Amino acid sequence: MALKTNYPAGWLADIGFVVIFANYKGKWVYCWHKRRGSFEHPGGHVEPGETPMQAARRELYEESGIKDCRLMPLWDYEQIWGDGKGKNNGRVFYAEVHSLGELPESEMSRIELFEAVPENYTYDSREEAQDLERIGKMLRAYEE
Repeated sequence: MALKTNYPAGWLADIGFVVIFANYKGKWVYCWHKRRGSFEHPGGHVEPGETPMQAARRELYEESGIKDCRLMPLWDYEQIWGDGKGKNNGRVFYAEVHSLGELPESEMSRIELFEAVPENYTYDSREEAQDLERIGKMLRAYEE
C-alpha cells in the first residue's frame, strides 16, 4: 500500500502529476476511463517544460473538454510507492467550471456529473469522499 502525505499547495517541488476536482453547477465532474471501465477525475503527468497549472489546464481539457473555468491549486501530495523505493509528487486543483465543452478524443469516453463519489470509482472511494469533504470546507472558508 502506498503512503500519501498532503502538504499546502506550492510546498513540494518536482510536481509530476496533477489531479483536478472539477465542479459544474454544484456537481462533481467525473470522466469514464475507457480501458479501466470506471470513473475518475481529470488528471495526469506534468510534461517536460510545463508548469503544474499548465498541465492541469491541458489535462482538464483533454479528459473532459472543459476550457471555461477558474482553476486554483488546493494542496500538494507526496505518494511513497508500495515498495518504499520511489515516490511521486502531485498537486491537486479545483476547477470552478463555467461551461462544459466537447470531449476531445482521449482515454475518456464521456463525462458525468455527480453529487457524491460515483459507485464505479477507479480509486479508494473512502479517500475520495474525504477529499470532497475537505474541498467543501476549503471553499466555505473562502466564503466566510
